[in-house]
Amino acid sequence: MEREKVLTVRDLSITFSTTAGPVHAIRGVNLDLYRGETLAIVGESGSGKSVTVKAAMGILAKNGTVDSGTIEYTYHHDDGTPATVDILKMKKNDIRKHINGKRIAMIFQDPMTSLDPTMTIGKQIMEGMIWHYKTPKAEAYKKAVDLLKEVGITDAEERMKNYPHQLSGGMRQRVVIAIALACDPELLICDEPTTALDVTIQAKILELIQKIQRERNISVIYITHDLGVVAKVADFVNVMYAGRIVETGTIDEIYYEPAHPYTWGLLSAMPDLDTDDDRLYTIPGSPPHRRHPGPGAAVGPRKGYARNHAARGGPPQFNPRGPHYAATWLLDPRASKVEMPAELKARIERMKKEAK
Repeated sequence: MEREKVLTVRDLSITFSTTAGPVHAIRGVNLDLYRGETLAIVGESGSGKSVTVKAAMGILAKNGTVDSGTIEYTYHHDDGTPATVDILKMKKNDIRKHINGKRIAMIFQDPMTSLDPTMTIGKQIMEGMIWHYKTPKAEAYKKAVDLLKEVGITDAEERMKNYPHQLSGGMRQRVVIAIALACDPELLICDEPTTALDVTIQAKILELIQKIQRERNISVIYITHDLGVVAKVADFVNVMYAGRIVETGTIDEIYYEPAHPYTWGLLSAMPDLDTDDDRLYTIPGSPPHRRHPGPGAAVGPRKGYARNHAARGGPPQFNPRGPHYAATWLLDPRASKVEMPAELKARIERMKKEAK
């Protein structure tokens, strides 16, 4: 069966105007998402993950400017016929009316800041249905109750009357998921949806999102810095660094055959009970200043793998195999062979055994 493409981002570049000068936040990002599949975008804080998806939602900050690129989104009308739009060319009012909440929904990091403290959660779930589809209030109320039950909230009718401050963090995040699902979107964006929750609740929220995805056959984008979360939920992974996607591949390729030094660093920094190191590994140095990105591979100096020919410009995407791509000069045929750290090799072997 042929995979149906839902979202295509090409050559996306975004700059923010600040008092200190222009900040080049996103630099030539490309990504693809298919129906029913999960794409994870991982990287350090400030790498550009959230800015990329906010551009797809048309909710960039006022000081943000799209310098170049396209964001093509394919959806289906009520009669089932497909349509493709470039979100960057749409007017903001049209994005609010036809895309946000209705076809692309987003779950934000902190549920308390996503919910209106002055409105009952019932009204907040019903709001999108009434605004987008003119759903009668009685019908919207019934669907809101059903959604609360679907996301695992007991005494749903009673909870409809509650305000956000009356719920626990885990329940608030379930309410946010219910709001996101209210208009039956085809794409769900999860921006670090479990960061503000404790570990036991995190697992339940991830399982809930996966269950909903299977039942509704929707596409999901996860934004996270937690590779442990990625291992549980993703089909494909894009590793992002300094405003660029530096490696992309299937979950197995990224975890078992990583090709980019930055991905090596991220995997090495995952907590592991069986590691021989006395201290938790950290990637040395800091990301480059986005006001002056400079030439070459941004991560090279941090990992000690910079090459002479890298100074001439950023590396292209090399293709080790299959759908696996990595932007590193280490894959250039002219580069001397560099092996990944021995401890990371041992860790990958342990992960393979655990997976079996």
